Amino acid sequence: HVWAAAEWVLMIRNCFVREEGERLVLCAGIPARWLEQDTPIRFGPAPTAFGALSLSITPQAGTAPRIEWQGDWHRSAPPVEIRLPGFEPVNVAGDTDKVVPVRKEA
Repeated sequence: HVWAAAEWVLMIRNCFVREEGERLVLCAGIPARWLEQDTPIRFGPAPTAFGALSLSITPQAGTAPRIEWQGDWHRSAPPVEIRLPGFEPVNVAGDTDKVVPVRKEA
């Protein structure tokens, strides 16, 4: 069924990017086990209400992954919140296009 395939694609997209009001939320649905590999995780370009977004998550041994994104925005870059599970949320605005989040303390 086509609707099931569409829902699957939407679920995967929402792991990487979703809109919340006037901002983008990145990485909220990324499973921790994906960060245990040595190769970068790439996603996009994906359409958003603000323009197309491409995203890269680069695991770094012994430290937090580096998250980078590029947007082909319709207007100015929207506020972005990084919500990688296991890490502190990071809010960025303007021309920032990369971040290394801080691991949450237990």
